[in-house]
Amino acid sequence: MVERANGTDADTEDRIAYQTRRLQQLLRRTGDATLQTIGLTLAQFTVLKIIGRSQDASSAQIARECNVSRQSLQDLIRTLRDRGYIQIAEQSRGGRSLPIRITPQGRTVLRKADRAMSRIEDRMVAGISERDVDRTVELLRRCAENLDAV
Repeated sequence: MVERANGTDADTEDRIAYQTRRLQQLLRRTGDATLQTIGLTLAQFTVLKIIGRSQDASSAQIARECNVSRQSLQDLIRTLRDRGYIQIAEQSRGGRSLPIRITPQGRTVLRKADRAMSRIEDRMVAGISERDVDRTVELLRRCAENLDAV
């Protein structure tokens, strides 16, 4: 149970886990609605973003970074491939996994989606100092590392 400095239990709404989940749900809903105009879901955007920044990404690497099962990832990859946003190599480079690359069309869509998501993030942190935003990112990263180590 989380205790406040004064020794009382934290209300549900005062818990970081509750607020993190609430923010994640709002980001998902807002991101999906915004990205719909570009033809992506937030999950597809996330996968495309990871593929776009990785040279020859493997599906195992992408699944780990997205925190999704390989089966769920395969559905996302199939959609992105069918739309021409990514291509899957026909041969692997030494391993069993076939490298996945972003296409020029995928890069164009990713740039549009990135701009849209930046506008959402700007709206989310409106009125918060850059220092506080940086500190929040640092603290959230630490929270994730703490749980990842369990």
